[in-house]
Amino acid sequence: MKKVSVIMSVFNCEKFLTTAIESILQQSFADFEFIIFDDASTDGSGKIIKSYAEADDRVIAIFNTENQGLTKNLNKGIAMSKAVYIARMDADDIALPNRLSRQVEYLDKNTHIDIVGSSAIDIDENGNQLQKRQAPESHQEIIKLLPKANPMIHSTVVFRRKSLEKIEFYNESYRTTQDYEMWFRAAGNGMIFCNLSEILLLYRMDNNYHRRKSIRYRLYDCKLRLESFKYLGIPKYKYYYALIPIILGLLPEKVYDSVKKLDPRVKSIG
Repeated sequence: MKKVSVIMSVFNCEKFLTTAIESILQQSFADFEFIIFDDASTDGSGKIIKSYAEADDRVIAIFNTENQGLTKNLNKGIAMSKAVYIARMDADDIALPNRLSRQVEYLDKNTHIDIVGSSAIDIDENGNQLQKRQAPESHQEIIKLLPKANPMIHSTVVFRRKSLEKIEFYNESYRTTQDYEMWFRAAGNGMIFCNLSEILLLYRMDNNYHRRKSIRYRLYDCKLRLESFKYLGIPKYKYYYALIPIILGLLPEKVYDSVKKLDPRVKSIG
C-alpha cells in the first residue's frame, strides 16, 4: 500500500501537462501512486499520459470515453486509492520537489490535522512569476476567511482519506467550486485545517484566468455559499458574503485586477 495517492484530472492540457507530471514524478518523497484521468481530451493529452503510464509503474492512467468533469474524476480516483493520504494536483501547475515530503512529514507529526495545504507562487503561461499566493496558516484563520473566500489552494492540498470519508468527499452536484464546498462540510464536521507557510507549488494563471470564471461559475460559487453557511452557523445577516463572487464577476478586467490586489491572500514577490 502506498502512503500517498496523487490525483490529477486532465482535459486538453497538453501545453503544460508534461511539466506538471514531471514535477510529481521527481518528488523527493517516493512512496506514492499517481492516478491520472484523461477526461476525453481532444488534444495530445491522452498520448502524453499513456507514455508516462508505460514508462513508470507509479502512474495509473484512466481514459474516459466521455467527459465526466473534475468532481466525478476526483471521487473515482479516491475510490480507487487505498493510500493513507490523498494529494491533489492540477494538470497545469508545478509541484516543487519537496512538496509531498513536507506535507507528509507534517501530517505524520500532527495527527490532529485532517487537511494541509501550502502557499504558492502564481505564474503566467510562460512560467514567469507574478505574485505570491499566501494561504492563511492556522485553523482559526482559515475558518475565519472561509465564508468570504476560499482559504485553501486546491492543488496544494493533502488530506487524510479516513477523515474525509466521513463526509463522502466531493459533492458531485458541483462541477466547479467542488473543493470550496467540501471545505465547508469538513469544517462543519469538526475537521482541522492547516496551511504551511512554505511555497510548495507554482500555480498557473493563464491569460484567460479571469474570463474563465464565467457568470455560471460565479453563480455556482454564490449558491454553494448560501447552501454551506449553515455548516459554520453563520448568522443570516452575514449572508451578503455570498454576493462577493457575483460582484467580482461584474467588474471590468482592469478593475478586477486592481481589486484583487487588495486580497489578503495575494502578496508581491520580493
